[in-house]
Amino acid sequence: MVKHYVNEVGTDLVLDTGYVIATATEQYIKYKDPAGNTGSWSADLFSSYSQLAGATGTYLLKHTLESTDLTIPGEWRFHAYVGAVDGTWLGEMVKHEIFDTFE
Repeated sequence: MVKHYVNEVGTDLVLDTGYVIATATEQYIKYKDPAGNTGSWSADLFSSYSQLAGATGTYLLKHTLESTDLTIPGEWRFHAYVGAVDGTWLGEMVKHEIFDTFE
């Protein structure tokens, strides 16, 4: 697994929902940082192969990290959030360890 670090810039955070989300009217990535703070980042629909669905299509959300996104080291938690005319959904929660510089 690749390590990711505090204040990393330009890396694409991609979350697989396992559902076709091409008709989404709103989408973002919700997060909970190691200090317990919660929030969300804007996300774009992303078409590629979905391991959860076992197919290629619009199943994924992508957010490109900015220097102000991952601000503290520790375990971060992420959820894909998708809203459409017929409902709203959360993807599976993903946990990822973010390391301090030089770790």
